[in-house]
Amino acid sequence: MQTEHLENHTARITVEVDPERVEKAMRQAGRKISQKARIPGFRPGKAPYEMVERAFGREYILNEALDTLGQEIYRETLDESQIEPYAPGSLEDIQTEGGLKLTFVIPKRPTIELGNYRDEIRVPYDVEEVTDETVNKAMEDTRQNNAVVEDVDRPAQLGDQITFDHFEVVVLADEKAEADAEEEQPAEENAESEAEEASESDDEGEDENGERLLIHQHNFERVLRTDDDDLFPGFSQHFVDAKVGDELEFTLTLPDDHDVDDLKGRTLRVEAVVEKIQSRTVADWSDTLAETLSDGKLKTMLEYRVDLRQQLETQAKYNADQKVADEAMKKLVELAEFHYPEEAVHDYASDVLSELDNILQQQGLRLADYMRIMNKTEDDLRVEYRDRAIERLERSLALAEFVKHEGLLITDTDVDTEIEQMVTMLGGEQADQFRQFLTTSQSRFNIANRLASNRAFARLTAIAKGENPPIETPAEEPEVVSEVAPHTEPDTEA
Repeated sequence: MQTEHLENHTARITVEVDPERVEKAMRQAGRKISQKARIPGFRPGKAPYEMVERAFGREYILNEALDTLGQEIYRETLDESQIEPYAPGSLEDIQTEGGLKLTFVIPKRPTIELGNYRDEIRVPYDVEEVTDETVNKAMEDTRQNNAVVEDVDRPAQLGDQITFDHFEVVVLADEKAEADAEEEQPAEENAESEAEEASESDDEGEDENGERLLIHQHNFERVLRTDDDDLFPGFSQHFVDAKVGDELEFTLTLPDDHDVDDLKGRTLRVEAVVEKIQSRTVADWSDTLAETLSDGKLKTMLEYRVDLRQQLETQAKYNADQKVADEAMKKLVELAEFHYPEEAVHDYASDVLSELDNILQQQGLRLADYMRIMNKTEDDLRVEYRDRAIERLERSLALAEFVKHEGLLITDTDVDTEIEQMVTMLGGEQADQFRQFLTTSQSRFNIANRLASNRAFARLTAIAKGENPPIETPAEEPEVVSEVAPHTEPDTEA
């Protein structure tokens, strides 16, 4: 057996098969062929091997034999080489001259080496102050969100809520940026850059015309307003005096200081069909409103304000922890060294596209519709989202390895305890059915992954703050949790 480790984290293994074993496998394959095929002069399964070989040829019988023999040799090869596969190996080559030689190419299980993260990962911990202005805005947002809405038979006006039967926003090509880039290029490079434009785009999701679908939804609701909470600056003003059934199309050029970086200075095309216009009646602040908004738990405006401030402070601390965890995770990935096959990237790209499909369905689209609108193929999307897939893959690998290093692996007892807590909290009268669902192997695996992730991010946050929590030693054999599961069955198609 000859093993060659390739640069793309795969192994090429060539195995020389014993001639007697080949002959035995071919005779077994010959018997199966004779049972299925009609050979003149013989009943099914009774034709001698020599007659089967004369009728079908040695090459055909060998290919039939490899269906079973190839699988057996592949498994033996994995055991002998001690290679842990990530996904099915493939039978790359078959040589018959001078004896049978099989060459397998096997994507290897990803490996990762974490850096000195305990000493090098440090992130400032800043909790945003909850001011009186913050509380005032939160209270007003809550009041506005609980307005009473009623259908009206009149043109729309500011303060109304509009429901759109069809709503679409497209980011148009950034002609100014393209012109500036073209001016900066030497004349002799223009032809080459024009050729590259057909296959590359600076903005994720842009089609060949430089346009990008930003929003596509049905039954889309917005309140017409002219403050900072308008969908886009100047957006609502276009719908003042609109009537039910009106179809509007217009463009908006966003300011250069817009909050979203990749929309600064960009021009949007908006298409909308007005389905419903509703007036909004906002209640005045009172103890009665405070009691209503708190479902009767609070009796006065003061109690409501104090409670809301506490919620905002809790949220501010949570946001600060999340920010530290996110920055720490980025640093953990930056410090690590990864090795993984292309198959792993492909799998994570599939996950990204699946999530994109789910998001689009919430907007009344399917992934196939999106590809048609944007004039893209699935391969185009895989290239477009490759960086995101790699980012997710490396985060997953780093997190799984971090869990092992820190002794945070989840035990069966941990999962059982979590299931009982979930049943107690959510089960109610259907507790038994809920428990039965949660104890399936897939549910237990999902719960274990969630628990491991929560513990990992809590530990990583503590390390990033400069704390030094001790590495844990599990009291019992843990259930290994990993989002990158190895596969063992080969694809033996020649």
